[in-house]
Amino acid sequence: MYLRMFHTARRVWQNFSKRIIGLFRFILDYKIVMFSILYIMFNSLSIFLLRNIDVGTTIGWGLFSFFIFIFLFFLIWYVKLKWKFSKDREVANSSGERSFKICVLFFFGFCIFVSAYLRNSSIITNEKRIFGNVQSFTESSTKLRVYMVDEVEEKHVRQQVTARLLGDINFNGEILGKNESLILLRLPNFYKFQIGQVCEVEGLLSEPKNFEDFNYKKFLANKKIFFLMDNPKIFCQKISDARGGNFLKNILVDLKTKLIENIDSVLNEPQSSLLAGILFGQRRLFSKSFEEATRVSGVSHIVAASGYNVTILSIAINKLFFFLPKRFKLIVSLIVIWMFAILSGFSASIVRACMMGSVSIIALLFGRSNSVHLALPFVSFLFVLFTPFAVSDVSFLLSISAVLGLVYILPILTMIKEKITRKHKFLDDFVLPTLSCTLSTLPLSIFTFKTFSIWSVPVNTLVLPVVESTMFFGLLALLFQYIFPPFSYIFFSVVNVQLKYFEFIVNFVQKLNFGQVSLSEPFSQALSLIVLLFLLLLIIFFYPIKNEKYNYYLKNS
Repeated sequence: MYLRMFHTARRVWQNFSKRIIGLFRFILDYKIVMFSILYIMFNSLSIFLLRNIDVGTTIGWGLFSFFIFIFLFFLIWYVKLKWKFSKDREVANSSGERSFKICVLFFFGFCIFVSAYLRNSSIITNEKRIFGNVQSFTESSTKLRVYMVDEVEEKHVRQQVTARLLGDINFNGEILGKNESLILLRLPNFYKFQIGQVCEVEGLLSEPKNFEDFNYKKFLANKKIFFLMDNPKIFCQKISDARGGNFLKNILVDLKTKLIENIDSVLNEPQSSLLAGILFGQRRLFSKSFEEATRVSGVSHIVAASGYNVTILSIAINKLFFFLPKRFKLIVSLIVIWMFAILSGFSASIVRACMMGSVSIIALLFGRSNSVHLALPFVSFLFVLFTPFAVSDVSFLLSISAVLGLVYILPILTMIKEKITRKHKFLDDFVLPTLSCTLSTLPLSIFTFKTFSIWSVPVNTLVLPVVESTMFFGLLALLFQYIFPPFSYIFFSVVNVQLKYFEFIVNFVQKLNFGQVSLSEPFSQALSLIVLLFLLLLIIFFYPIKNEKYNYYLKNS
């Protein structure tokens, strides 16, 4: 018995190690994947080093000298081995070739790290300069001319909006450039702003303060916000007089605002805010009790600017256009999700999700489903290249995690389901995709929000079918408001009933008053790491590989 168990464990370990080696062979073989993964890792490392080591000090120069030394060492080693390899072809069958490959890998990795370091050095240098001169910028009241770069974020006690300077400001000899820092304005709720609106604000700039368990200063610095202004005197020009920012984005956000006003004129709360969130990714202010209910039931991502809306759209389009050939359905999906991005006013999280979704659709469109494994890390690399602090943006990480869940966890769940039962439409369309996204985002959710809810999967499974048709009927209702307004009320009535069902489900879960666990920081970090390792092992061991017996990477492992 023990001998049988030993052989079983040995066989499992052999299969598992073969898959791990095959995975590393795949990454090393596709340089674009290796480059993307290394750059994302080294981007975070370089930001950490730059923020914690002063480049102008002895430590900084020592670090720079160490980089130069390592670079020269690997360069000399590389040239030497390459020369030896070219002189003696038998080196290919010796340990020399292995050393040569290791040298190339380290040299390749070092060059990527230097690239990330140089890319981020100017950003962190500017950040340190501003923080070093913060007293010069905050010691007296000042008058600034700004424009609103984002939509207003509503809070229960106030509202806040991000503004950009229209010109450089001189503070007692210290210059704050117009592109060096954004300003976060915190104001009473009765003010109304439009994106791009030019305003004059007068008040005292202040430095953000950290909370007890949250580094708020770093959180804002990642968004290039280094100063706050509480309750300033403010005078705004009319939109017709002047407007700052991107012309196209301003127009699209104005269109979205107009459509949301049309929704508000017909539906009551919270249905109007729910529909605005589902259709446009618009973050609206709910009552405290309903907001808590959406959080406990795990559906906050549906009613906010979340990439999950894109997933819902893709599923809905596949079902709505079931009669079309697969190729045409993919083209329609591609068009519709980018129309959704336009209607959202190019919300950052929606655009990210659309880009990730587009990669998968284009790969399937050209009949190369395997290319999604190359495209996902490359698209992630592009995001990090253009916005280095994306790796600390929770919405970006959640979007990536959800897509990875659909690509790598959903096939495993589908394979397990097929061994238990035959094709089941409800399971295939709703339960398994929801479960895969929930599992893939679970480590990040536990680590960031320090909570765990057992209701996420069942509640999402119950509301997802309704949300799909709500998007469809909601768009029809808005369309008929312009074509034939009386007819639009029929569609609004359907939407209202569906959203009342949504409201009933989340309120019912909240009244149960159990199923959500709050975690302390050390425990949440440990648990998130354990869940992440478990999911990685699950994917490596169980991910279905076609023609596994003849797979190049497994066969050579």
